[in-house]
Amino acid sequence: MTAKGTEFEVLRHDGSFEVRRYEGFLTANVRVSATGYGYATNEGFNPLADYIFGNNHQSSRIAMTVPVSVSHAEGQKIAMTAPVTATRLDEQYIVSFTMPPQYSMDDLPTPNNPMVALESIEPRVVAVVRYSGYFSERGFVKEADSLRQWMAEQGLQPIGEPVSAQYDAPWKPGFVRHNEVLIAVDPESPGLV
Repeated sequence: MTAKGTEFEVLRHDGSFEVRRYEGFLTANVRVSATGYGYATNEGFNPLADYIFGNNHQSSRIAMTVPVSVSHAEGQKIAMTAPVTATRLDEQYIVSFTMPPQYSMDDLPTPNNPMVALESIEPRVVAVVRYSGYFSERGFVKEADSLRQWMAEQGLQPIGEPVSAQYDAPWKPGFVRHNEVLIAVDPESPGLV
């Protein structure tokens, strides 16, 4: 299966919850200071969109893929995640776009903006909860808590911070919007055996 740019295999499906094994992929990321995931997405989106619309050394347009991911940056150096992703460190977040699968690090255009970084994400297993509606910090926290509870029930050990993944254009009605919370899973978790 693909998440519109990212290859994955569903290992377990339980209502709105899944465990997925993602293939490796590439992301373009920016680190931003913000007061929440929504503000981080707003701050990080434009530099990333500028990059894929041609502000790069080759002046090449890159197809937009989803999701846009946001995660809270941890206090130590961590791998940035995708799709468009934000990660938080106190008030630091990583916002990421997943690059189309036909690119490698060797042929992905170099960003002109020094804020934009390219990263190769290793294959990994993640727990996911899907939900609809417009993004809100409260909704994200609620879904992240429910995912953590489900993971505990399944014997899945979380590693890292939750990642917000948004898949739809801003003008799409809330009731049909596709959002997810992803949390990386320790590959040694008893629930994976």
